[in-house]
Amino acid sequence: MSFARCDIRLDLAGFSLAAKFTVPAQGVLGVFGHSGSGKTTLLRCFAGLEKNVQGIIEVNGEIWLDENTSMSSQQRNIGYVFQEGRLFPHLTVADNLAYGSRRSPVKNSSFDRSHLFELLNIEQLLGRYPQQLSGGEKQRIAIGRALLKRPQLLLLDEPLASLDEYRKQEILPYLERLRDESSIPILYVSHNLDEMLRLCDDILVMQQGRSVYNGGLHNALVTSESTLATVENAAAILEGSVSKQEKNFNISTVHTLHGNQFQVPGLITIGKHVRLVVFACDVSLAINKAEESSILNIIEGRISAVLDEKDGRVLLQINCNQDVMLSLISVKSFRLLKLSPDKKIYIQVKAVVTHGN
Repeated sequence: MSFARCDIRLDLAGFSLAAKFTVPAQGVLGVFGHSGSGKTTLLRCFAGLEKNVQGIIEVNGEIWLDENTSMSSQQRNIGYVFQEGRLFPHLTVADNLAYGSRRSPVKNSSFDRSHLFELLNIEQLLGRYPQQLSGGEKQRIAIGRALLKRPQLLLLDEPLASLDEYRKQEILPYLERLRDESSIPILYVSHNLDEMLRLCDDILVMQQGRSVYNGGLHNALVTSESTLATVENAAAILEGSVSKQEKNFNISTVHTLHGNQFQVPGLITIGKHVRLVVFACDVSLAINKAEESSILNIIEGRISAVLDEKDGRVLLQINCNQDVMLSLISVKSFRLLKLSPDKKIYIQVKAVVTHGN
């Protein structure tokens, strides 16, 4: 079910934008593309910060933009978080957050501020000033301020781009919790595919000012339509839940929605929902199932498509009981094994990245 739809055009000096997409009613829509692809311009158009935008923007049944209407940015009930947070340096954290509350068009005394503070782990920061905060803490405060406005939509414009790798890993779990516990739809802009893999449910792919794909992230990674299923960044996403722990080996077993079983590192709470990311370069193939192997995850499947070939490597799509996987192997192996669509094979998964644990 879509919460918003957008079909817009904008002409600027030396650059034009044309994007058509829908925003799901819950979860994270990732806006992905390389630098200069139009991601930030798109968000600015959605927020009402660009002039001369043509087309239509409809949010929850309300027209924000069409040939007769153009709501100002102040009229659009959104929360917007920029790369650098943009906190008021002369105000404490508490006062920065209060600014978000004052701008809320929704006066609801039942809003649970304490839950928001716990969600973002910011209670202990309330008396500090922005210059006393780390980069990750500033972004958490900026997100909290945006949420206290009680927006219909939350727009995050590369919120991790200005952070080093340590600070990124520090804030990502909070963004995961925000995705899982908030009912507010989120548009998340990034050029980092790893962030998309970890946070997003759906994705909008931008190239040279044009939207080229809008749909589920999993499908985007395993189909050539999206331009993401390439030799360079191929990966598959699987959703599942933990069914078993092996404490002696520090391993948990995850069953996917389609019944396949993966053993992953670490002890994860039984019953917990997790997201598995399997990179194509970590999936090898065999004609016969190995009886004695150090690889724990060996699953039967059938080749369903050849997606890409480049630099002596070939990217294959494999259907494993409706779990769609990818494998990146050498062209030489592809030919020696005489592989082709519909051929039965066994995937051998060397590594699995687990999110949500």
